[in-house]
Amino acid sequence: MGGIFCDLHKAFDCNNHAILLEKMKFYGVSGKFYSLIKSYLDGRYQKVVLSHNKCIESIWEKIRQGVPQGSILGPILFLIYINDLPNLASTGTKILLYADDTSIIVISPNLENFETKIDNIFGDINNWFKANQLIFNYNKTNYLQFNTKNSRDYEVKPNYQGNCIKSSSNAKFLGLTINDSLSWKAHIDQMISKLNTACFVIRTIQAVMPLETLRMVYFAYIHSIISYGIIFWGNQPYSNKNFKIQKKGD
Repeated sequence: MGGIFCDLHKAFDCNNHAILLEKMKFYGVSGKFYSLIKSYLDGRYQKVVLSHNKCIESIWEKIRQGVPQGSILGPILFLIYINDLPNLASTGTKILLYADDTSIIVISPNLENFETKIDNIFGDINNWFKANQLIFNYNKTNYLQFNTKNSRDYEVKPNYQGNCIKSSSNAKFLGLTINDSLSWKAHIDQMISKLNTACFVIRTIQAVMPLETLRMVYFAYIHSIISYGIIFWGNQPYSNKNFKIQKKGD
């Protein structure tokens, strides 16, 4: 089993408005709501200013790509834009989407079949990104080969037209650090570093802050870290280190 954890270059800035509006029509968005979204995207202009004093600047150009970041509609429009990407998945492959995080899982007990599936799905998503004017960031995309203690090591190098992605022993996925053995050791080690920093902050302000403020700091900087994803890593034998550090911040 292997996973490709994709990274897109400026994903929210590359959504083509014409393609987005056509996809909205395909999904049945019409009438006043369609006109409202079209109006929301239309009529935006930008220019580049290099120097106000010397009046070095470009002319105003209409924005035809990108969804406004920091808005409520931005992520929703982006999800509509990439909603048809999972349709590329075939038997033994699964495409997972969360905002601009795209991950591909490939499963096959046969090595030759596995390599074929990896090459096919990697080529398909590259073609899809090109067709939808999204830019694939090969340097920040990771390939993870999941292994067990008894499985034999073999190297797979997904590539598309000479563009290879690097193999890694761990990768970030929705705030969790996943390693190739799913032992969660890398994730727990990173948590230990964050928790030690948070505990140091609490010890520093403990003498000058009231108890209620310390409780707020604890839940913001320690409890939030320790509780995130605990259903996955919480039963690991070396997770006890995290809970011992947490007690120092109580």
